Amino acid sequence: MSMPRQPAAELTITQPQPDIAAAAAAANANANANANANEWEQWLQRQLAPLHTALGQLLAEERCKFERKASALELKLAQLTGAVDILRGAAPPPPAKFPSIKAWSADLIYHKDEIVTHNGSTYQAIKDTAHAPPSPEWTCLAEAGAGFTMCGAYDYKKKYQRFDVVVVNGSSFASFKDNPGPCPGDDWRLLSGRGSRGGKGEVGERGPRGEKGEPGKPGADALTIVSWMLDRARYRAIPMMSNGKPGAELDLRGLFEQFQLETRG
Repeated sequence: MSMPRQPAAELTITQPQPDIAAAAAAANANANANANANEWEQWLQRQLAPLHTALGQLLAEERCKFERKASALELKLAQLTGAVDILRGAAPPPPAKFPSIKAWSADLIYHKDEIVTHNGSTYQAIKDTAHAPPSPEWTCLAEAGAGFTMCGAYDYKKKYQRFDVVVVNGSSFASFKDNPGPCPGDDWRLLSGRGSRGGKGEVGERGPRGEKGEPGKPGADALTIVSWMLDRARYRAIPMMSNGKPGAELDLRGLFEQFQLETRG
């Protein structure tokens, strides 16, 4: 008679539960360590930045010194080479040859690379041509410049052009446009200002004594200014002398223009 079978025992495996608190603590420790590392790296960069700048400046200075020494050595080497060539009897190099420059002429045909002057400018031929420069057959090497024109003392009635130079009260001004208006003004540029007054010069020789008047005849009275006449259209004042004649005119326009400039704005 067989015995009844016993049921097999069930095997149960228990999985270990993770320690949540320990994991959180480890994560916080790692985060703190990373933060500390970043702070250390930033501090180190701040400390090393001036050192990097100083090293860069030092290297730049040393490089400049080296380049100057190298240039000096190259010059000495060239001089020594030339001296050795002379001692050996070698012929010196031929002198540099510059192209001849002639004034352009309508009767000639110019070939490529020839250089001419025309209307104050310098041109070089790009190809064979008989056309006058400027044209597509020519390239401009130096354009004609505009120079200053000296016009003397400023005259308010005269029309001035660009680059005209005038003198006002000991100072010189240049016009930078046609019809620049009163000088000094916005369209004039000061070239040279009036200098300061110099020191007192030496006393000159005493002049001859004047002739004595005839007995019984008084000498003529010195002329005096009796009144003034105003020429408003020309900004001039004309003195009337005691002999009834007008004296030398005074040009007051410059004073009025200076007053307007100083009180403008």
